[in-house]
Amino acid sequence: MKIAVINDLSGMGRCSLTASIPILNALGQQVFPVPTAILSNQTGYDKFSFFDFTDHMDEYIENWKILGVKFDCIYSGFLSNVKQAEKILYLKQNCGTKDTLLLVDPVMGDGGKMYATFDKALCDKVKALAKSADVVTPNFTEACLITDTNYDEFCKSLNEQNFYDCFYALAQKVADVTDSQVVITGIERNEGLHYVYNFVLSKEGKYFTKNRMYGGHYSGTGDIMASIIAGELCNGKKLHECVRIASDFLEVAVKDAFHHSVNKNDGVNFEKFLPDLILSQAKR
Repeated sequence: MKIAVINDLSGMGRCSLTASIPILNALGQQVFPVPTAILSNQTGYDKFSFFDFTDHMDEYIENWKILGVKFDCIYSGFLSNVKQAEKILYLKQNCGTKDTLLLVDPVMGDGGKMYATFDKALCDKVKALAKSADVVTPNFTEACLITDTNYDEFCKSLNEQNFYDCFYALAQKVADVTDSQVVITGIERNEGLHYVYNFVLSKEGKYFTKNRMYGGHYSGTGDIMASIIAGELCNGKKLHECVRIASDFLEVAVKDAFHHSVNKNDGVNFEKFLPDLILSQAKR
């Protein structure tokens, strides 16, 4: 299947397009990358160069329109300014069909705060784009931003008894705002051992995944999660099945990165595990 991936291209950090392209290829998809920005490295490093690609996106998309390309899925990630959200909708209108899946990873922030490259206007535009999506994959912070939920107050309200109910309720709020299926990703929890949860609200019901967490947050894990979800949805799997596959894949890759003392800014060692995804396709 043909998947257009709209995201930044970071030369270092194993994230965004450099993560999505090989993962989606391993899942049997043909990838059509659309860079939103070109960076020397992802912004977690102390220094980075940044080139906004907005002014070049129209010609890029118009050529696809002229060539008659039609996408089975459009997956959007990091946007560098408000104009780019409209370009994604234009791409879907002109290079999509009534059956084209739109997956929006609303990259806006983490740890309770917006990213440094974001402001309220851009966040509002990403929220508006999410309302056109079939599936949205926010992290905890982004789910709060989409629903105007106070992150700090939400954290204070959590306890052992209400943990699951609170996150399912937050997922439902995201679904109500966006009218889409929802995956809230990367929720960390210390239960003696550290775990990471993903909460799913889909057409089939509500689900969660729970996996061991090793060494804290690594660059690109959200991109890997969203890429596997997009690829496996195109392969006909249900949303909760896609999240389970992505969660298990990430646990193995993160564990390997942790044991090899990989710098968290450099991302996880996902490449060596791509054969597992390829083999899973061959068995079908």
